[in-house]
Amino acid sequence: MRTRGALALALLISACSTPAPPALAASVSCAPESHPLRQLCTVTLTDRSTGRRLEGATVTLSADMPSMPLAHSVRPVTATARGGGAYSGVLELEMTGRWVITTRVTGPVSDQITHTLEIQ
Repeated sequence: MRTRGALALALLISACSTPAPPALAASVSCAPESHPLRQLCTVTLTDRSTGRRLEGATVTLSADMPSMPLAHSVRPVTATARGGGAYSGVLELEMTGRWVITTRVTGPVSDQITHTLEIQ
């Protein structure tokens, strides 16, 4: 009985522990390219454990409009590596308003980062 109780307590403690910090630090910036709805987004990735810029990753950008779920979403694009841990891709947004840019990273490290963007 004591073993079961100790096991249950250990499982409860591990379930309530704080999650591990994200593997990556990311800065995301978007700027209009030829018009406001065509946004060139640049993501710079840094490995938190080493402090080095992350090279050799596959980075995918997508966008959703949170005020209209499933109504306005942008087809994901694979970003191009620019060197120095920077990756960029162009998102074609459908209308002005608040958009959530989702950056999915796979490769040496896997992570997902979101960034809110206001388009006027």
